[in-house]
Amino acid sequence: MTFFNDLMTVVHHPNLLPIALGAAVLGWLVYQWVLFTIATRKVRSIPTVGSDGFIMSYFSAWRYEFGIGRQMIQEGYDKYPGGVFKVPTLSSPNRWLIVVSGAKLVDDIRKAGKDELSFSDAGFELFQSDHLVQGPGKSVNNRDTTYHIGVVQGPLTKGYPHLFEEIRDEIAQSYNDLIPPTEGRNPEYRSIQENLTVHLVVAGTFLGLLPPFLRPLVGRLITKFPASNSLVQKHITPLVEEVTKINQIYGPKSEKRPNNLISWLMDAAPEQCRTMADIAGRVILINIAAIHTTSLALNDTLFELAARQEYIVPLRAEVEQAIEEYGWTKEAMTRMYKLDSFIKESCRVNGLLAVSMVRNARTDYHLSNGTVIPAGFRVVTAADPTHHDPLIYEDPNSFKGFRFCGPNGNDESANRLRNQLVSLDLNYMLFGNGRSACPGRFFAVNELKAMLAHLLINYDFKLPNDETEPPAPIWIGHHRVPNQTAGIMFKERITKKQ
Repeated sequence: MTFFNDLMTVVHHPNLLPIALGAAVLGWLVYQWVLFTIATRKVRSIPTVGSDGFIMSYFSAWRYEFGIGRQMIQEGYDKYPGGVFKVPTLSSPNRWLIVVSGAKLVDDIRKAGKDELSFSDAGFELFQSDHLVQGPGKSVNNRDTTYHIGVVQGPLTKGYPHLFEEIRDEIAQSYNDLIPPTEGRNPEYRSIQENLTVHLVVAGTFLGLLPPFLRPLVGRLITKFPASNSLVQKHITPLVEEVTKINQIYGPKSEKRPNNLISWLMDAAPEQCRTMADIAGRVILINIAAIHTTSLALNDTLFELAARQEYIVPLRAEVEQAIEEYGWTKEAMTRMYKLDSFIKESCRVNGLLAVSMVRNARTDYHLSNGTVIPAGFRVVTAADPTHHDPLIYEDPNSFKGFRFCGPNGNDESANRLRNQLVSLDLNYMLFGNGRSACPGRFFAVNELKAMLAHLLINYDFKLPNDETEPPAPIWIGHHRVPNQTAGIMFKERITKKQ
């Protein structure tokens, strides 16, 4: 009761209140200074872009998050080529984001084990999953139960070639729903996936800017995950019940079973995860990963293609020839070398982030140049500067749609496999690298090709006023956000081929 009595004394004596508040603020500042000093001492040997002082680094962090984050990454890349530097941010652990550059150090990050540098720890922290993924389905927060990743790497990657006609039909129907815009066949389900993806990205970023002690409370107040999970359960319940019934009657290996994401997740789920809420949560996670990245890549590629009309004729010819010879199959997508190169070049020039290969250090990790990434710190690779490095890419600031497919678009050399969009390269970081490289990249690339192939065959499109440069994006920190007001004009082709 003593503390309570003292508190009441302060409340009933207005003259003491400013003193108490001042003391509280001073105590908090001292506490923050101690934390900052301890953290900064651990990375003192790593050069800084921006200020490394207690107060001024805070202003540098605001500039990074809301002003010149991309430029700061580029500045560090230019000042410390093939080396390591750090930048102050508001959302990284301990305020510091460690950035490595150069193929040798990037390879060090690639080779690190998950118990040394963890992608999952960084991902959960970036999305603030512990605070936003609440209620039904919160079991997806278990970092040791990631069976949905195995489903993407296994059944999805191996199974989608056999489902390509269905995928193509879905793409065609989706474009019919969008051009001109309609509500679609299931607007509620589509809205759940689209809106929740945006919500978790925005809300996770927002929570990351708050003091840690506020995140649990604010997260519970703003999260939309529980409601979304319940709605997804409503939509997948008939599918789960169908698989369950067939399993009971014909057995789990019956050819009568549906061959889809729901059945794959049900097969892979450990006993404790075989609930409707957990399956729905995994569907949400997979869709978040697929929607955010693929839609950004498609958006950028479409803008580039609409602005650069000279590429449409050769790309359309390649697509029509591949479809004529192989139909709507994975083999046809593989034969679209020029289209693959155009997408890869668009992603190189534009990128999704200025950084890649995001990891949180679980233990002190030693790079080959002697630099130590201390436990508890976040490390990334400098993707955007690498993709624009003239020592790596000839004339890197120019868009060359067929840069990766040879002069005639039919490169038969040994470089073909290395130049494919799905291939991993220390100097091309769209999909990351190492054990945590994007597990769904094979499906995503073929999905992108199929979507663009359908557009090329069935539509003419261009930018308004015949603009010849894609609309400029917005950068928030190291995140690239597409232009929110730009548009593309579509016209159905008279000579279209289905």
